[in-house]
Amino acid sequence: MGKIIKILVILGLLVVVALAGIIFTTDINQYKEQIVQVVKDNTGRDFEISGDLKLAPSLIPTIAVEGVTLGNASWAKEKNMLSVTKFEAQIALMPLLKKNIQVIKFILIEPNIYLETNNKGEGNWVLATGPTPKETEPVTESGATTLPGLAVNEVHIEDANISYKDGKTGETTKLHIDEVTINSESFSDPMSLFIKADINESDLEMEGTLGSINNLLDNKDYPVNIKGNIAGAEISIEGTLGQPMDAKGIDLLATLNIKELSSLNKLAGAELPEVGPIIFSGKLSDTKTGYSVKAMAAQIMEYKVNGDVEIGLGGARPELIATLSTDSLDVSPFQGASEEEAIKKDKVFPSDPLPLEGLKAADVDLKFKAQKLITKDLTLDDVTLTLTLNNGKLQITQNAKAVGGTISANIDLDGSNGKSATLSNNIEIKQFEIGLIPAIKAKNLLTGGKSDISINVKGTGSSVSNIMAGLNGALLIKVGKGNISNKSLNVASADALVSTLSLINPGANKAEGSILECAVVNFNIKDGIATANNGIGISTNRLNVYGGGTINLKTEALDIGIKPKAQEGVGLNLSQLAGLVRIGGTIANPAPKADTKAALSAGLSAGAAIASGGLSLLGEGALSGSSKDSGNPCDIALGIAPMKKAEKPKTEKSTVEKTTSTVKDAASAVGDKLKSLF
Repeated sequence: MGKIIKILVILGLLVVVALAGIIFTTDINQYKEQIVQVVKDNTGRDFEISGDLKLAPSLIPTIAVEGVTLGNASWAKEKNMLSVTKFEAQIALMPLLKKNIQVIKFILIEPNIYLETNNKGEGNWVLATGPTPKETEPVTESGATTLPGLAVNEVHIEDANISYKDGKTGETTKLHIDEVTINSESFSDPMSLFIKADINESDLEMEGTLGSINNLLDNKDYPVNIKGNIAGAEISIEGTLGQPMDAKGIDLLATLNIKELSSLNKLAGAELPEVGPIIFSGKLSDTKTGYSVKAMAAQIMEYKVNGDVEIGLGGARPELIATLSTDSLDVSPFQGASEEEAIKKDKVFPSDPLPLEGLKAADVDLKFKAQKLITKDLTLDDVTLTLTLNNGKLQITQNAKAVGGTISANIDLDGSNGKSATLSNNIEIKQFEIGLIPAIKAKNLLTGGKSDISINVKGTGSSVSNIMAGLNGALLIKVGKGNISNKSLNVASADALVSTLSLINPGANKAEGSILECAVVNFNIKDGIATANNGIGISTNRLNVYGGGTINLKTEALDIGIKPKAQEGVGLNLSQLAGLVRIGGTIANPAPKADTKAALSAGLSAGAAIASGGLSLLGEGALSGSSKDSGNPCDIALGIAPMKKAEKPKTEKSTVEKTTSTVKDAASAVGDKLKSLF
């Protein structure tokens, strides 16, 4: 921007100086060609004055030039980089008689500036080198360029339009200036500044003081003290630019106060969360390859984040290096749609192409620590996060504590080829107490239940659905001993495991609680098919539950079967138990139903492999006899004990007597849980 200002100043002054030198002639238009040539020589661009040169002699002579254009770079799409409807300069008469040019007021009407870069990052504002200062401008003993006998008291710009187009991304930013006024007693005195404009339809107002024109043109220490607001956000910048024309020697203190983040929606071009106030401050300086913000302090509502940020521009891609820390931070307003909102969709895994090119737009090295991190679902303690992004390869490592346990995650996403991404996901959760999860704790569903969760998967694709369709790996959930509130089960339906127990738990209406001995969910995933071969097991003090089935991650189809069996000695028989609970449909829309005798018979065919899934994966022992006959369901689900084959009792008959509505509630809950797991 400093170079653009210099261009405008040079163009204006060249015209004014040339015209002032011939102010007493009768026809100043005869000098138009000479003026045009002077500008061409100093810019290396085509320059044209389509209108007349006008002179209004008086005690305050006024010089006007209409229809001025400056050509663009050869590769640029716009013909002209600059066009001005009218230049106007009011010149003090008495100093002019002494060969001193004092511009009382310099006015630009409707200047239009088109800035853009090509696909190599080159800017159209880079001009050819004109004559050296030694040839055209006097130089002081100290080496500073001077403009003796020339002064400008006020510069006024009206109705200006500035657009900037990024040649690599194609994104365009537009700035409309209603008014800019710059006042100064002389070129050596500080300037006062006032701006009223809008950027991307967001109001902008700024005012303050700047260094002198001499210091700007001489590219030396340039003080800045500006305050204003943009889209309601208050901004303050104070400090010094050591080399303003080169954007070097930056030593600025910047502050930002945003009442509500959503007020910047138009400026950001996105829907931002309704969060505020947000207060930011930091010391901005330049580095060898870019810029840095030291001693950064940000406050989001009552939460504070501190750290250092550095932006490097010297490599093949911009680089962001940040080290941030906080005592406490609530990120829930910045998270996406809730699980409730997400499951309303027909598909859980989106098929939209992944923005892989975005992964190569910049490199990132982020280190983040938080004593407490509040999310929509959990509060995490002692969080450490490292995120690196290098040429399209994303790596995330996270460690934290939550609800009595520990969480460690290693996520790799390699999108470096720009066509598809390879995901490697390794998540380990240890001694995680399910009963302390806010959603469960609030309903008093379960106490205890220390759990281990392991997710190890890998897949490749150009979208999330594409990756899931070819996923390979394993999911294992192990839940330890706890207490189930039967009274709460009767009114709760959100949690899959305990809601299923409310359906199949005999005597739940009579007893206040049940003891959960263990629960296991064990899926192996191959080529997008998640299979639990007798891999679902639940054990309580009253019954055992055996289950198996498939989840087709390609189609998101479900085929899960779950069957309860009475514990030995509890006084229950098969007629008191629910029949087989079968869950079909999709992950987003489970379709529950109770199996008929024919379906049960099909399930009893030992070793039958039905491609659609689940029922055939329940061994014969899970569908008849007592729990003692079949073995511990958790050990069976873990694969450390085989399913025992048992004979059907001759004195008992298996029935499916539960109501369809009750089965639907439990099966829907199971589906919801599966969605959260995958």
